[in-house]
Amino acid sequence: MKQKMKIMGMALMMGASATMMTAQPREKTPDKIDYYNYLAYRCHEKGDKAGAAKNFLLYLEEPQKRGMTQAQQDSLYMADRVVYDQAAVNAMFLFYSVGDMDGVLKTLPYGRRTSIPITNVYLTSMEAAKEKGMNDLYLELLREAITKFPDNSSFVDKMMEYYTAQGDSQKTQAGLDELIAQNPKNAELWYAKGVLYFNDKDNPNANTEARTCFSKAIALDEEHAEACAAMGNTYIRDVVELRRKGMFASVFSGMNETRKKSSYQKDLAEVQTYYFNAQTYLRMAKALKPDAYDLWGEQLLECYKILGRQQEYEALKKEMQEE
Repeated sequence: MKQKMKIMGMALMMGASATMMTAQPREKTPDKIDYYNYLAYRCHEKGDKAGAAKNFLLYLEEPQKRGMTQAQQDSLYMADRVVYDQAAVNAMFLFYSVGDMDGVLKTLPYGRRTSIPITNVYLTSMEAAKEKGMNDLYLELLREAITKFPDNSSFVDKMMEYYTAQGDSQKTQAGLDELIAQNPKNAELWYAKGVLYFNDKDNPNANTEARTCFSKAIALDEEHAEACAAMGNTYIRDVVELRRKGMFASVFSGMNETRKKSSYQKDLAEVQTYYFNAQTYLRMAKALKPDAYDLWGEQLLECYKILGRQQEYEALKKEMQEE
């Protein structure tokens, strides 16, 4: 699942109450510490986004430029935290909107300390780091975002994309293991690790290890539809792998003669055990995301067919055709 980048401009995403400051700063003189914050709003009113961003940053930097100690700066920040946080977020989005990636990264330290739970602070700064070729910073921000926003799958997706682009599966595995060690209760990370194993064609134990990871993801988040579907797919994969070894020929040959062999009923019972387990998890995925046919549809149809559930097979097939 990808989260679309959206530049909020002067609006702040604060849960359901996304707002600007309710009152504009009153006119200030240069001797006032919030003078540049006042100028930033004046610039924005005139449509000068670059000027507004620059002045927001100057406002954030002003305490340090005035020679305040770190303790004094921290005290000032805590006394007016909402205003400083809004200035930081506004500056980052405005710099990004005018294509000033250096400005985004200069504002990053202030954006990182904000108490506003907004993922776009990280998405914006990650894009800036990526454009500037700062891969280490990009990965650092990505890991930080995964820890800070454990329910946001887009960051885990981006991490997988990053490592996949590197073409190094071992590095991908190491990166995931490191993140899981830091965030052991993050279902998205366990799901991602399961996907990594599931797609590893060189590991003979990949399917078993993938199932362990998907099981962990489901235990942490029982509404994780993707993990449920993936768990079901591991049981179907078991049958596929056993067929490659020459097993279950009597079940899948399609010839009536083979069904007369003594091994047929035994093989069918074993195959159906795998498909029964598969359909259990696929039906869980269906219940969680009933319209996501591409996630569980064809696999569940296959389960119903193998299990001899003709009525359920026909009903689901009709449902999918009408979609």
